[in-house]
Amino acid sequence: MKKVMMMGAACVVTVSMLVSACGKTEDSTSTPAPSASSSPAAQQVKLKFWGGVPIESGPQAVVDKWNAAHKDIQVEYVRYTNDDPGNTKLDTALLSNTDAPDFFVNYNDALMDKRINAGMIEPLNDLIPKVGFDVDGVIGNDNIMKKDGKIYYLPGTKSVNGMMINKSSLDAVGEKVPFDWTWDEYVALAKKLTKQGQFGGFLEPNWEPIALDVITSAQPVNAYYAPDGTSNLNNPAMRKGLEIQKQLLDAKALIPYAEGVANKVNGQDQLLTGKAAMVYTGTYLIRYIKDDKAYPNRNFQIAFAPTPQWEKGKNVNRGGLGDNISINAKSQNKEASMKFLAWYLNEGNTDMIPGGRIPSNKKADMNKIADLLFGDKGQYFDKDSFMKVLQGNYTFKLTTITTASAEIRKIVTEESEKYFMGSQSIDKAVEALKLRSDQAIKAAK
Repeated sequence: MKKVMMMGAACVVTVSMLVSACGKTEDSTSTPAPSASSSPAAQQVKLKFWGGVPIESGPQAVVDKWNAAHKDIQVEYVRYTNDDPGNTKLDTALLSNTDAPDFFVNYNDALMDKRINAGMIEPLNDLIPKVGFDVDGVIGNDNIMKKDGKIYYLPGTKSVNGMMINKSSLDAVGEKVPFDWTWDEYVALAKKLTKQGQFGGFLEPNWEPIALDVITSAQPVNAYYAPDGTSNLNNPAMRKGLEIQKQLLDAKALIPYAEGVANKVNGQDQLLTGKAAMVYTGTYLIRYIKDDKAYPNRNFQIAFAPTPQWEKGKNVNRGGLGDNISINAKSQNKEASMKFLAWYLNEGNTDMIPGGRIPSNKKADMNKIADLLFGDKGQYFDKDSFMKVLQGNYTFKLTTITTASAEIRKIVTEESEKYFMGSQSIDKAVEALKLRSDQAIKAAK
């Protein structure tokens, strides 16, 4: 939690050696979670909630609302950064149970799986009925991946990955906002939008290469793995994805790779200062679009387009349900934590919407969500394209295999960088990706 639209995003993270050693809206009709007892004689329970979202972008409003209504269960939000050091800090706290969270957000499937295997996460099967939470009515049973029949998380958000585009730049070249489009059409548009002082596109150089989105659009279920259990990174879609990014780098339609990595250049700065016309990003960036103090004097709107496709009409998206919330297996207050989660997923996460988090509640009203997302800054958004993307009928990625996935992502980043920087050919890059990933999977097994 990681690259919306995110709607994402998502960083590449690795689990710490410590682990290896051992993200309802108002119209919801779901049954609300039972309120905690407000008896003054009841002993007050204090819970810690760890997440990666800045506290001012929704979490403070959430816990303030809960705490005002539940005097006997008080929640404190603690932010951890969703990067290697931040995840190591979380893993250390869970392992040692020193100043640890009672419940927390996972932003990476591989890390969550390792935490489950390490016994850090409590199964929720018995806790869910105790608080009367309707999993199927709010989230949908089929939308939650179980392990050995057990539920280890509940998702707090729905995201749709895609492009955010300077609408004025599109108009200047006579192009409409794309919708059902291919990766080749994306490349052509990025080149067409490129001009003096403005790159046509932007792919976060510190994120995973766009090739992982391309291969997912070709194989949405377990994209990194072949049917025989080996890696799928010699798939033609993986090769195509690497070539797309290299082609745009060579055409100077993207910021030079080394410069982007060294300066930690980000999408919001590139898009909202006019340095890039089109940015692949996640929903988190919406909060920056609204920030006209940090990004003043803008006279253009941001339009929205879904992720380009390997094949038109498929509508595959690497988004889906995320911000997966789990309860610490060592928490002394598991049922109290579950009461908060039930409330949060039914209605409490509405306060996360203005910060770019779309509720996972399947009954959510998308028009209300758009209004809350935009707030009083609607002039900066092309609402028609946003609603079209938000209401699309998508096939979301599905991950049921995570064998060596953290290692595979690291290998992809390393070998892709060599190709982007010109130190190895595409053939050598694909060969190395396949060989090293197969070795990592074999070692993990």
